[in-house]
Amino acid sequence: MSRFAREDNALAITTDGRKLATDARMLSATAPDFPDSKINRLVDNVVDTWRTSTEKCGTQMIFADMGVNQTAWGYSPYEEIIEKLVAKGIPRDQIAAIGDAESDAKKQALFEKVRQGSVRVLIGSTQKMGTGTNVQKRLIALHQLDAPWKPAEVERRDGRILRQGNENKEVAIYRYVTEGSFDAYMWQALETKARFISQVMTGDNATRRAEDIGSQELSYAEVKAIASGNPAILTLAEADAELQRLSLLKKNHLDEQFVARRSARDLPATIASLSDRLSKLSEDDATAKAHANDPIAIAGRNVRHQDVSDVLAGKLETMPRGVRETTRIQIGIYRGLRFGLILHSQFAPEVYLEGATTRTATLSRDHQGPRAVLNALERLATGYGPESDRVQPDLSIAESQLRDYQARLGKPFSHDAYQSDLIGLRDQLKAGLSGAVQEPGKEEGPSASEIAKRINALKAANNVEAAPQRTRQRQSSVEEPITARIRRRTESSYSPDPQSQSEVASECEDSRSHGTTRDSSPKGSKTFLERVILERQRKDDGPTLP
Repeated sequence: MSRFAREDNALAITTDGRKLATDARMLSATAPDFPDSKINRLVDNVVDTWRTSTEKCGTQMIFADMGVNQTAWGYSPYEEIIEKLVAKGIPRDQIAAIGDAESDAKKQALFEKVRQGSVRVLIGSTQKMGTGTNVQKRLIALHQLDAPWKPAEVERRDGRILRQGNENKEVAIYRYVTEGSFDAYMWQALETKARFISQVMTGDNATRRAEDIGSQELSYAEVKAIASGNPAILTLAEADAELQRLSLLKKNHLDEQFVARRSARDLPATIASLSDRLSKLSEDDATAKAHANDPIAIAGRNVRHQDVSDVLAGKLETMPRGVRETTRIQIGIYRGLRFGLILHSQFAPEVYLEGATTRTATLSRDHQGPRAVLNALERLATGYGPESDRVQPDLSIAESQLRDYQARLGKPFSHDAYQSDLIGLRDQLKAGLSGAVQEPGKEEGPSASEIAKRINALKAANNVEAAPQRTRQRQSSVEEPITARIRRRTESSYSPDPQSQSEVASECEDSRSHGTTRDSSPKGSKTFLERVILERQRKDDGPTLP
């Protein structure tokens, strides 16, 4: 192996490319400070966010994996960022580097300062500020100066700000890329890895190849396109995103067609069953009303009203005490309808009332005497009308669903032509950007920029809307959770007002001037978890929740 091969291996080239994409001074001591570099843009964004979030002590995190250590000539992106932030007005004691916290105790003390707002800018690497960095309380912006190697590391970075406990309703995530630099390669690698991982994790067995791109991977592709400096690559990324959206819509359409076919096959039987039950309920209701004044017949003979309980009690005494299998025993006639008991081996008996249809009511284990049986019969006899009222809406819904499914059955996918045209143009653009060799004797096709214009025109001419949600959220009838009641009560008790906002600002100023990490936050700035703890303490002392 030659000396040049040892010096210029793939890893060394990759590292130098990442350094150059961050700042040329990481490779050359004589390189100038480029005004539009990633570092300068990052400093401007950090300062702007720092100023606009001063009132609520908003904090920020800066992730930079390159330049943790100084170069041989003494250049460090970390020190460069800190110096420029201080020069633009951010106090030095509000800026901290994670590397300054050498022990776990010092690191936790630093995190507490960030949570309290006394340190408002924290800079470090993914390894140092990844899992376990819980500083999201006031975090309002996150800056990624460079691209890591793994998609999981991007998620780990984003997870510092996109998590529970953040008091800000809106946050910002900045990803910085240098146009035409090695950043394009890094985001290409992230896109490829994320595509494969997504295919494996989702377990999609519709295809044997991992080629579909998910939502997270598309953001990588778009960043890569921006970094490349070629508008056609960005158009390609947007076309892939549009095709993924169309694929999802087509899948939804095919799923709807399957449901429509199955429902159109099954609903007629359901409608017939509901119609038959409704007809039988109406018939039995009419019978019960017509014989409302008839005497109860037990064992084939009519019984006077005052003797019903005694006669029925004697009949129940003859019933078997235990049965090995479900047994149906007829007792007599009630309001023109047959009635009796259904005995079970392990469950309480049921009273049934039978005419054109059969309805049952379960007896309790403690009350199975004649009075309980008569009460159950009365409820069954007077319940035909309410039962019909419950069946009628089900029948109407089933008939409406059948009409709806029959109307949608066999409809083609409305965006089929658009999807086909876009796939063709996307493939042409991909071939043009890859520099594919032209076949001999074949006319030269349009350029990549011309194809990109066609794609943009095609997208502009087709308005694709998301498929409407056909399912409705069902209202739960359970009791309101205790946490919801605590949140409602504490939000009404601790609603922020201008005075509390000024107290937060003064607290931020006080903590910066004294450099302490004491917890003196006013009521208006307490997190939901702190409010829950206070509410529990209050409950233990006496008052209860409403």
